Amino acid sequence: MIEKRRKPKDFVVIEEASFEADENGTHFLYLLTKKNLTTRELASLLGFSYAGLKDKTAVTVQHVTFTEFKGDYVRKIFRDGVYFLKFIGKTKKKIKIGHLKGNRFYIKLHGQKVKSADYFINFYGIQRLRGNVEKGKKLFKKLSEKPRKLKWRENFLIDAFLSFLWNETLNLYLSETVEGAFKIHEGFHFFIPLESLEKIKEKVPKFWTIAGYKKDFKESLPFYKRILSKEGISTNEFLKTLKNLRIKGDFRKTYLPVKAEIKNDFISFSLPKGAYATVYLIFCS
Repeated sequence: MIEKRRKPKDFVVIEEASFEADENGTHFLYLLTKKNLTTRELASLLGFSYAGLKDKTAVTVQHVTFTEFKGDYVRKIFRDGVYFLKFIGKTKKKIKIGHLKGNRFYIKLHGQKVKSADYFINFYGIQRLRGNVEKGKKLFKKLSEKPRKLKWRENFLIDAFLSFLWNETLNLYLSETVEGAFKIHEGFHFFIPLESLEKIKEKVPKFWTIAGYKKDFKESLPFYKRILSKEGISTNEFLKTLKNLRIKGDFRKTYLPVKAEIKNDFISFSLPKGAYATVYLIFCS
């Protein structure tokens, strides 16, 4: 695994998205560049809408919308970070979560020798799991007894637990289906296939179910049953709680092809929304 970034400029993330400008629009479109700040804390402070959360310890560039004009150019130091806002134009609709194609990453290697993998398994990353899985599991068990409407933070923790289950069930499936080995990163296991993308396409389903009461589990059901049993949760209780919490579920791509370039001690690549650069880097090490 590529070592942890030393400075924000070692990890650059540029959002890939397009928004139509309209001089008659009622929302003001800006390009936000920031470092040492989270998107969420800035959004709470400044009141903008955004398409996706970006790393804190990084230089990130993304589109945001305001309901009022903030000036052509704004630069501010806030806490230990700094942000820049550049006005692009007006747009008819405000940006919402998911309104992006993906992200382009530029990551400094600091002389480390890595290979550019042509695909990777689309696991959820450490950013979502670390410090959240056990809290999410505990909350899920509590809500199985007394379900109620969730607050934002509670939703986040439940999502982290469900992301962990997605990873673990897929880990189990892969370990029994294809040649490969586990790598451990910050206490979490990731199964790394040793087979080519062509072989993976033949052996592994293109999508794997994110647990929810409205989605067909397909090939994943027996693996969910085994992982849930290990976590001390019965399958019936699990499905009942998902329905009581109105968690519909979804399908997530199992593997993603990647075209990466290594040049001038940087590795650069693009990933679709929802994919984690840190996971791809595990496959490159």
